[in-house]
Amino acid sequence: MIMDVRARLVSGAARLTYLRGLLVNQGIASADWLVRTEANLLDRHGTATSTAAGISREAFRRLRDGRALQVALDVRDIDYAIAVARAAANAGVQFIEIGDPLIKSVGIQAISAIKQRTPGAWIVAEMMSADWGRDQVVLATEAGADVVLLIGPASIASVSAAVEASKRLAVPIVIDVPEGRLVQGWVQDMERAGVDGFAITTNIDLGVAGFHPLDQAQLIRSWTKLPVAVSGGFEPTDVEASRRRSWDILVVGRGVTDSLDPDIAARDLAASIELTEGNRS
Repeated sequence: MIMDVRARLVSGAARLTYLRGLLVNQGIASADWLVRTEANLLDRHGTATSTAAGISREAFRRLRDGRALQVALDVRDIDYAIAVARAAANAGVQFIEIGDPLIKSVGIQAISAIKQRTPGAWIVAEMMSADWGRDQVVLATEAGADVVLLIGPASIASVSAAVEASKRLAVPIVIDVPEGRLVQGWVQDMERAGVDGFAITTNIDLGVAGFHPLDQAQLIRSWTKLPVAVSGGFEPTDVEASRRRSWDILVVGRGVTDSLDPDIAARDLAASIELTEGNRS
């Protein structure tokens, strides 16, 4: 009797394995990119919760209390953007952000163009949209983004849809904290919705005024255990920014892209963080 039950269990498990393999193979051959992506993840890992390339959601969350650097390419020329991206990657910058101006000027292919030329860095796609959260994540990931930064989602529903897509595609999602949303309840609602990090971005037209971005980031970090990225018009050798404990990812844009020599600026940025390591106040 026991042997018969065991035989049936083994037979059932074998059949499930066969059916799973059949479905995965059908998914890999699908004309739908999203289905192919999920099928490939299942084929490689047995589960769609990790990624073969890039940074996993779990690894991204572990950046909390780290010292990661990100260079934002808020430029319009793709050739110049590639040159700056390579300089940043060679200097040891971990994240390269494909800014909204570049995506609008060149198209979503700007993500793949820079990713191909900076294999040692993770690519962050800045996607600006008040809705269509899921599609923003799918479009960015399809082009090769390792992390998706959402700017301006208007509702929990949009964020939830984006998070659902990010989980299926095993891509971290970071959400910008817009003006008027710097409140504990909203931040914790977003964390419960499933985002992997927060970002304080500074309006390029307004500049830094009022509540300083570093202070905003410090406040957010008191409300969440997720990593917090901050940009604020910082220069590569900004001593105040490099010493503060209020960020996990420091974002520098024009301080590198507008410099006379982006190679030197990127190296100065990396060096300034190394010099202050262990000495934050």
